[in-house]
Amino acid sequence: MREIRDDVRRWLAAGESVALAQVTKTWGSSPRTPGACMAVTADGRIAGSVSGGCIEGAIAQVALDCLDGHLSSLEKFHASTRRAQEVGLSCGGNIEVFVSVLDGALFACEDALIAADADYVRVTAVEEVAISAEPGADGASVAPAAACVPAPDAEPALGAVRDAAPSPASADSSESGAPFVGLSFLVADRAAAEAALSFAGGAQAAGLALAAVPERADLALIVPAGAADDRVLASVAGAVAARPRTTSTGHIVGSGLDWFFARVASKPQLVCIGGVHIAVRLCEIAHVLGWRTVVIDPRGIFATDERFPAVDELVHAWPQEAFRDISLTASTAVCALTHDPKIDVPALMAAFDSPAFYIGSLGRSTTQWARWRALKEEGATDGQIGRIYGPIGLDLRGREPAEIALSIMAEVTAVRYGSPYGLSTMLESAAKVEAERE
Repeated sequence: MREIRDDVRRWLAAGESVALAQVTKTWGSSPRTPGACMAVTADGRIAGSVSGGCIEGAIAQVALDCLDGHLSSLEKFHASTRRAQEVGLSCGGNIEVFVSVLDGALFACEDALIAADADYVRVTAVEEVAISAEPGADGASVAPAAACVPAPDAEPALGAVRDAAPSPASADSSESGAPFVGLSFLVADRAAAEAALSFAGGAQAAGLALAAVPERADLALIVPAGAADDRVLASVAGAVAARPRTTSTGHIVGSGLDWFFARVASKPQLVCIGGVHIAVRLCEIAHVLGWRTVVIDPRGIFATDERFPAVDELVHAWPQEAFRDISLTASTAVCALTHDPKIDVPALMAAFDSPAFYIGSLGRSTTQWARWRALKEEGATDGQIGRIYGPIGLDLRGREPAEIALSIMAEVTAVRYGSPYGLSTMLESAAKVEAERE
C-alpha cells in the first residue's frame, strides 16, 4: 500500500473511484509476493503491480468491471490452467489476486497511519469457505463459524481450481451482521488508530467505527460502521494479532470466510555515521527504496542541508550521544562511514546495545583489523564484533561513491531478507589479517 499511496490519495481527492488489487497467495515462481498492491481508476490509470507484467492487463479489466458494478472478485491464475496461459503467465508460477472497490474513508485512515509511520494490518475477506468439522480438500480442517484459525498454506490441487466469479459487496449481508467477501478493516495500536480516525475527520464523518480487540487493550480496529458484527471482526483481529509480528502476510479462516491479512510496517531506517560523499549517494538510494534516512556527524561542515537535501534527519552530534534520542530498532541498519576511529569506534560500540539488524564498517581488511583491535580495547566481545559487516558492502568492484553506496545498500538488503550471499564480517576480515601478519 505504501508504494501506491500518493497516486491513490491524488485520485480520491479528485473524486475518482479506485479499485484495489491485492496479491493474496503465490506458489512457485512469482515476481511479486503476497501483499503487493495495484490500484486502478475507472478511466484505466494504474499504480503499482501484482506481477512482473504478465497478468496486469487481465487484472486491470477485472478492476474496471468491479468499479462498474461495485463488485469484488478473487482471480486465480494457476500455471496449469488455460486462462493463465492465455494472459501470459509463462513463469510457471501460481498467483491469486483479490480485486475490490477501495473504501475511500478506510484508505484515508491508512494514509494517516503511513504518514505517522505506524505499523498496521489490513484485513480483507477474500473468499467463502465451507464450514465443516471434517478435513478439507487439502487435508486441513476448516474452522467452524465462531472460530478463527490460521488457514492452511498447502498448495492447491491445480487441476481443480476454477476462476472465481465476481460477487457483489452485498448490503444484505451487512444488514444481517454477518461479514461478507470484500469487507476490509484495519488493526493498529489504539493510540495510532484514534489519531488516524481523527485525521480522517472523525468516525461519524468518515462512516467508520473504532472497535476493541479481545484481550488486547493496546490494539483497536477501524471498521466500516455497521458493516458487520464487531465481535466477529474482533475475533478475526485477535487471531491476526496472535500471529508473530514477523509474519507479514497470511490467511485466517473464520465465520465461513478466508481472511487475508497484510502487515504494513513502519519504514526501515538507515543511519549513516559520517556525512561523507558515500553517505550522500547512500541516502539517495535508500530514499528511493522507501527507507527513513538519518545522518550523524559532529563535524558541521559535512552534515549540511545542501549536501543532504532529501535526508529525513541530520544530527550534529557524536554518535554515542545521538543514539540516546534516535531509536535503533530491529528495522535499523547502521553504517559507519567516516574512516575516522574517533567517530566510528564509539558509534559501533553504541550500536552493539541496539537490536539493529545490520551494522557495517567502511574500509579495507586492514582497516577492519584496526577497528577490531580498537573495539577489543574498549571491551567489545567477539560475539558483538561478529555482528559487524566489514569491509562494508557486496564486492561489486565499484570505486565511485555512488557505486560503493550501491554495494552497501545491496548488502543491507541481502541481510534484511536473509540472502544466501557470502558476506564478510569484521571478525573474519581481522582474522585473515592476523594470520597474514604471523
